[in-house]
This record gives sequence, structure tokens and C-alpha cells, in this order.
Amino acid sequence: MEFSCKAFKVGTCEGQTVVDGETMPLVLQPPEPNKGDMDSLLFAVKENREWFEQMIIKNSAVLLRGYNVNNAQDYNEILESFGWDEVRYFGPAPRKHVYKRVWTANEGPLSESIYYHHEMVLIKESPGKVILFCEIPALEGGQTPFVPSFRVTERMLKEFPKAMEEMEEKGLKYTLTALSKNDKPSMRGRGWEDVFGTSDPAEAERRAKALGMDME
Repeated sequence: MEFSCKAFKVGTCEGQTVVDGETMPLVLQPPEPNKGDMDSLLFAVKENREWFEQMIIKNSAVLLRGYNVNNAQDYNEILESFGWDEVRYFGPAPRKHVYKRVWTANEGPLSESIYYHHEMVLIKESPGKVILFCEIPALEGGQTPFVPSFRVTERMLKEFPKAMEEMEEKGLKYTLTALSKNDKPSMRGRGWEDVFGTSDPAEAERRAKALGMDME
């Protein structure tokens, strides 16, 4: 699909790459210098939702750059403008609630790296999209690398056909051992009491099963 939307213009960013004809991420900027305000961005998103979704599918990731998005309140307005359903986070990462639909990504030590992962892979219905916002750039590092999962699958089917056939036949089960209370020095230290919002093991198990998870 060719790029054709007057509400945005294509830009570039450090680390951008082209894989099999896909530009990742696709960088979208204001069409004019005076169109970087919040009202212009919100209008552009609302008027071009279907097109924007097509760009996400085609390029796996889209980066909005050059807009005056200054805080969590602004960011939440953008989240709402896309019209996507909110999915409550169930996972091991320690996070803080900031404002309405906005949470921090991870409250673990800054010295630790976050490995490639699927968001909320432990539940039956994981989110279809993830949207991130950087309010304060890191003094060093701070990159958010990503890998399109379907490309990984394609390569695995080619290089490990027998293993993939076995996984297709038997399924795949993930196991996570969580403490009762939060382990703050860990990037994956959220305790099960915090995850399920209860200190009652029976109630936690009931809530886990509702999400397609089994507690042992």
C-alpha cells in the first residue's frame, strides 16, 4: 500500500530499517511546521483511523514524531482518539498508574535490559496493539527495539520445521514463578497478589482461570 495521507508526512529516525519492503518504524510527522499541536494531531488521528491501522499492519510499527505531546494527560487523549479497547495489564512487570489509561512501562532497575517479548503472553487474549510514549528521554540508552513476530515465525518454519510441527501439534505452555509480594529490585518482580488484586489464593486462582491461566 502506497503512502497517501495529507494529514501526515513521512520522516526518518535513527535505527530505522527496511525489511522485505517494510519500513520499520514508519515515521509520521506533521505535514506543516504549524500542524504539530495537540488539536491537529487528534483531528488527524480521528479522521484517518482506518488508514492509520493499515499503516500499522503494513509496517509493524509507526512512530509519531514532531508533535507537542507534553505529559500523561496529552498522551491519554491520543490513546482515546484511536478508539482502541483498553486491556488491563496482567503480567510480571512492576508498573505504576499515572493517569487514566496511562501506566509506566517498568519500575525495575535502570541497569537492567528488557528482552524481546510478547505483551501479556501469559493470558489467553493478549493485546492487539501496544502504544508507548517517552516523556523524558534517557540520557543514554533508552531505545525500544522491536521484532515483528510473524517474521520470526516465518524464519522458524524454515529453519526448524520439525520443532514447529511439534508445537503446532502439542501446543505451547508458558510457566512463570511469582512471589506473593512484589520484588522491587527485579524487572519481573510483580507478585501475584498485586497482579490479581487479592491476597486470597482461591480468589486469585478464580481470576486467573477467567483469563485462561492456571495457578499451581
